[in-house]
Amino acid sequence: MKKNILIVAALAAFLPAFGQAPEKVQEKKKEVREIKAIGCVRRGVEGGCLLLKTLDGKTTYNIFANPRPEVGIVIEIDGKEFQGVTTCMEGTPITVTKWEATGEKCQN
Repeated sequence: MKKNILIVAALAAFLPAFGQAPEKVQEKKKEVREIKAIGCVRRGVEGGCLLLKTLDGKTTYNIFANPRPEVGIVIEIDGKEFQGVTTCMEGTPITVTKWEATGEKCQN
């Protein structure tokens, strides 16, 4: 008799959990990282690749901009992480949303 009561009590405790709808797993949202930088426009090693090396020399971006800035000038950019595949093997790929020439030329 005691066994039957224990079994019924255990079932009573666990059965409501099976009757509930599963909790929704919150999907991780992909964050859009905004990038602001100022640097020198350079040609990449691979044909057609355009790079922006920051003035402090610490970061190189593989930039996708329309219109394309001229090689050898300093520009200030706003951008976001590039979505897609690139054949350029240098720098962090970013899509430039806005760029402006500073009027300076790059130092060699």
